[in-house]
Amino acid sequence: MIKTISKLTQLDANQKNKSSLRFNGSLPINITVLKSLGLDRYKLLLGTKDFTTKSQRKLENGAKYWGSFGEGKNGIITISNLVKKPSFLQKDEGFLDIECTQFLNQIMQVDSPISTFKEWILENLEKDETKKETFNIFAQMLLALKEQIIHLPLKHKNQINILQIKASNNTIEFYCAFENLGPMRGLLSDGVLNLEVLFSKTQYFLKKQMKKSDIVSNISINKQIEPFYSFDKLILDLKG
Repeated sequence: MIKTISKLTQLDANQKNKSSLRFNGSLPINITVLKSLGLDRYKLLLGTKDFTTKSQRKLENGAKYWGSFGEGKNGIITISNLVKKPSFLQKDEGFLDIECTQFLNQIMQVDSPISTFKEWILENLEKDETKKETFNIFAQMLLALKEQIIHLPLKHKNQINILQIKASNNTIEFYCAFENLGPMRGLLSDGVLNLEVLFSKTQYFLKKQMKKSDIVSNISINKQIEPFYSFDKLILDLKG
């Protein structure tokens, strides 16, 4: 089952080297709100370019969003379906420099992934050379593990993503968020992947990719996809 998730992360990794996909509207895009200009006008950052546009929906200064990108015949840029990214993805800090697929492949090899994962976290927390920021990352991962959630905030080759896994005897539930695919939630049971995605463009892309793989899947749209565990909840747990 972990192998299936690993293949899914590779699909996204394959797209990161195709910069043209970021701006041709074939996949979700990443947007940062640089400044509110008043009268429903905003200065946004798309990739390395900034521009001004209108939004009837109120946007938060400095916040990061996923969205759909289009360009009309007259070169008019349209951005729709803006969805604010979860708290873990609002900053570039708080991620471990680990390649997701490689990490999952290593986890596959052990008899007790959760126990091994916990030992790995504790070993890193006990190291004297662990920096404060890295210590906080592992502490958050340990708090999530108390809820039986494997929480992986990973950054590799300047790409950040979140993967969260909940496992039982016969099924695996997971949440993942990639820059070029947006958020997804999946259930692996009896060799079948039931996957929910936020964007129709992601659904279309993944359906094409799944036909090329040996993954049996059902892919549907869900407009309410949230992480199993969020930074906000971690703060509440600490205060409690």
